[in-house]
Amino acid sequence: NGAKEIHMVVSCPPTRHPCPYGIDFSSRGELIAGQKGDVAEIARFIGLDSLHYLSIEGMVAATGMPADHFCLACYSGDYPLPPPANLGKFCFENAELFK
Repeated sequence: NGAKEIHMVVSCPPTRHPCPYGIDFSSRGELIAGQKGDVAEIARFIGLDSLHYLSIEGMVAATGMPADHFCLACYSGDYPLPPPANLGKFCFENAELFK
């Protein structure tokens, strides 16, 4: 007996890009949305009947604050500071980057 269908709704956009700013994922390979082409492919991989994400715009709108109050780089790929070529967990701890 088990579930006839499985549907998943996520309250944020798909996380597709690495985050060097304190969240510990430094490569796209660590992120399912960074590896898979689209939402349908992610749903198939996980074994879901459907998968729905909130858009960046919808997530920001839900806060009632302007988008520029948030770092959205892990969703959009638009980083507030250019990430170094050697993107890793401690990449911004080098003082040379800030001179």
